[in-house]
Amino acid sequence: MIRLECTRGGSNKFYELHLKESAGRVTVTGLYGAIGQAPKEHPIYDGTVREEALAEMQKKQLEKQKKGYVIVGSGNSAASEKKTMK
Repeated sequence: MIRLECTRGGSNKFYELHLKESAGRVTVTGLYGAIGQAPKEHPIYDGTVREEALAEMQKKQLEKQKKGYVIVGSGNSAASEKKTMK
């Protein structure tokens, strides 16, 4: 899990990226919304190739950082993703 937040210019938003591997499938899900509110969810990747899932995570992370989001945390399930995303 990678968590980004945007609190500049009056914004108070977050975006989380979650990678899950199960039964040969790899999924990346985005959770987003206002900080303190219930998140909205949308799929980013659903397939079988881990490298493609990581590439999609990195693409979305960079997109959010260009919009002013900063990384504020990452979960231990993303230990290998942290190395890739930096």
